[in-house]
Amino acid sequence: MHDLDPTQGSVLPDTGFTLPPLQGSNLPEHFYRIGSHAAEPWLHLAKTFASGQLPPRPDDWELQSGWTKYYHHSDGSSYSEHVAYPMHDCKPEETLVFDVETMPKYHPYAIMACAASQNAWYTWISPWLLGESQEPRQLIPLGGASIPKVVVGHNVSYDRCRIFEEYNLEATKNRFIDTMALHVAVKGISSHQRPAWMKYRKSKETEQEQQSEAVEAVVGLMEAVDRRQSEELDSEKKEDLRRLRQEMEDSLPSLVEGVDSETAEAEISSKRWEDITSANSLADVARLHCSIVMDKEIRNDFMKLTPAEIRENITDYLVYCANDVYVTHRVYASVLPAFLKACPHPVSFAGILTMGSSFLTVNHEWEQYLQRAESVYREMEEGVKAKLKKLAEEARMLMDSSGTGDAWMNDVWLSQLDWTPKVAGKSRGILYPSQEVHLFLVWLSPIHLFCRPKIFTSKRSLTYFLPHRHYLCLEWGYCRHGTRT
Repeated sequence: MHDLDPTQGSVLPDTGFTLPPLQGSNLPEHFYRIGSHAAEPWLHLAKTFASGQLPPRPDDWELQSGWTKYYHHSDGSSYSEHVAYPMHDCKPEETLVFDVETMPKYHPYAIMACAASQNAWYTWISPWLLGESQEPRQLIPLGGASIPKVVVGHNVSYDRCRIFEEYNLEATKNRFIDTMALHVAVKGISSHQRPAWMKYRKSKETEQEQQSEAVEAVVGLMEAVDRRQSEELDSEKKEDLRRLRQEMEDSLPSLVEGVDSETAEAEISSKRWEDITSANSLADVARLHCSIVMDKEIRNDFMKLTPAEIRENITDYLVYCANDVYVTHRVYASVLPAFLKACPHPVSFAGILTMGSSFLTVNHEWEQYLQRAESVYREMEEGVKAKLKKLAEEARMLMDSSGTGDAWMNDVWLSQLDWTPKVAGKSRGILYPSQEVHLFLVWLSPIHLFCRPKIFTSKRSLTYFLPHRHYLCLEWGYCRHGTRT
C-alpha cells in the first residue's frame, strides 16, 4: 500500500517472555490496581492527616536533649514527657509533619527539630547544642521503621537525610511527602517564568507599600481634621470640616487591601498568571495557598550565630521551628487535595512515595559514581552525534555542489525530506565571497544545530557548515577550499 519493499527491512529475532497475570479485566484496570497496591496504606494515611487538625502548640518548651512529647487535653491542661521517638499509646506515630534546623557554619547535622501529629507536638534538641556532647553528628530517630508511616515536610528531602532510620540498609516503611513538590505539580512555575514572576512580585510589594503609606496619610489627615474641628468655633466651618472628615473616612475602604471571597472567585479568570502561582519557598507557598504571611528573618540567626547564642534564646528558635511545622501542615491540607484532583491516578501518588524513598549516600563514593556516570553519558552522546553527522553527510552527498542530482529521490525515507537548496547569506555582518556558492539543505539544519560543538573562545560558535569541498566552520568566518579564513 505504501510501496515499501519488505525485503529491505531488518529481520529481528523472535522475542518471547511470560507476562504477569492481568490484575483486572483490561489494562487501565490493571494499572489502577497495581498503583493502588503500591500507594496504600500511605494514601489513606495521607488523606486522613490532610483532613485533620493539629493540637494547639505548647506555650512552654522543655529544654532537654532528645525527644520531648507535649500533651494537650480538651480541658486545656497540658504536660510533657521525654520519649525515645514520636509515639502515641506506646506505638510509633503513623503521620507526622516534620522540620529541622541546622547551623551550616558548623556542620550539616540537625541542632533541633519539631514534629506534630493529630495527637501531640514533639521537639528534638541535639545534645551538642546543649553542651552535653562534643559530637555534632547526631541523627534524629523516628522509630517504628517496620510500620507504615507518612512524614510531611517542605523540601522534605533536606529533613529526611537527618533521620536515623533512613540510613538502614533494610528499606523502611517510612514514606515522605514534599509539600514543595505538590505545589510545583499544581501551581508551580518553571525556571523561565521565575524572573517575570519575581519582577511582578516586586512591583506588587511596591504597590502595597505605597498603598500603606496612602492609608497612613489619610488617617493622619483625619486626626488633624478632628483636632481642627474641636477647636473651630464657626458652625459653618465646623460643618465643612465634618463633611471633609466623612469623605476621607469613606475613601478608606477603597485604599485598604482585600476583597470579599465571592468577588475574588468571580475575578479569578481575569487574574494574571503571576497571581495564581508562586516560587517554591515555604513563605511564598503559604502566602499563595493559605494567605499566611511568614516572617523568616530569624532564619538568618542559624547562619551566623554561635551555639552559645542560640542556646541563650533557644525557646524563640523552637517557636520559629514549630511555626514552620504548623504552616507546613496548613499548606499540606491545601495542596494534597489539589494534587489528587489534578493527578487522580494512584500511580502518580505511588510515584511520589517511591521518588522520596531512595537510598541515602554515606560517603564520597556517590560523587565518584556521578562523575563516572556523566563521563559514560558524554561518551555515548558524542558517539551518537558522530554517527548522526556521518549519516547526514552520506545523505547530503547524494546532491552535488551545484544543487542538482536526484539519487536521493529513489530512497523511500530521504525523498520525504526537504532538499531545497539554500545559499548562505549575511550572518551578523559577515558575508561569504560572492564567487563561492555555499549550499545548505533545509533538513540538514536541525542536525547541524544538534551536533554543534561547544567551543569556549572569545568568538561565538557557528552552526556546522558542510558545503561541497569545504570543512567545518567552528567560529565566525568562512572556509574556502579547505582553508579557514
